[in-house]
Amino acid sequence: MEYRETAKIRFTLRDDNILQTECNPNTVMTLEDGMESTRISAEMVDYTPLPLLCDLTNVVKMTQECRRHFSGKEHAETFSKCALIVTNPVSKIIGNFFIGLNKPLKPTKLFTSKEEGLKWLKQV
Repeated sequence: MEYRETAKIRFTLRDDNILQTECNPNTVMTLEDGMESTRISAEMVDYTPLPLLCDLTNVVKMTQECRRHFSGKEHAETFSKCALIVTNPVSKIIGNFFIGLNKPLKPTKLFTSKEEGLKWLKQV
């Protein structure tokens, strides 16, 4: 298991080859944060797309530029499909905006639990 951390995000490359990201409490995600996240993700997956479990629970705001970046080609090269964990009203709004307006290039779904998200990520 490989682990890295920034001021806002914890990255874990799990033993089951799923990249898991979790934000610290009260995180505001900017374009710069998104670009840093993409760079670290690419390095951790060795530039080979893997399933991504992204927990948005602690995100209180994500800028439009950051959402656009996460739905773009550069970030899409780091994952094969993405399970977004949304467990509160704010994270659900951010997740719905992301999927509805930004339209990610790879399969992306919202889940209310990590277990549900992991189950979907492990399906072939």
